[in-house]
Amino acid sequence: MRESRLMVALALIGLLGASPAAWGDDATARTLVGTWRANVSTPWGPGVAETLLMKNGSFSKTFRIGEMKTLDTGKYTVGEGYIHFDIQDHEPKVYKGKPMSWVKSETVFFQMMGPDQMRCEDRITGGRWEAFRVR
Repeated sequence: MRESRLMVALALIGLLGASPAAWGDDATARTLVGTWRANVSTPWGPGVAETLLMKNGSFSKTFRIGEMKTLDTGKYTVGEGYIHFDIQDHEPKVYKGKPMSWVKSETVFFQMMGPDQMRCEDRITGGRWEAFRVR
């Protein structure tokens, strides 16, 4: 009996294509799947960030300021009011002949403002922005 319940649970997880670890304990994680875009002011000028949160707990993030574009990829987890990114790869590795370094993880705190809008905050840098689901 216990084995059949486990098999059903695993089948449902496979059908949904989602990692329970990515969802954490908060059902809100399921509603975050999609592509989110934000316009961000920086000391170097305006930037555009786009984050793709996939059902399987993977993500990709691009950030563009002028001619510079970065790409982070890895896994994410969602908790109550936050998204934690475990950054496994970053591009570019070299920019204008200089090796690039990057943070290996980051946490963004968020508050849903509607089904396709969230207010975000990076408590380390003090940065705040609004993100909108575009897909």
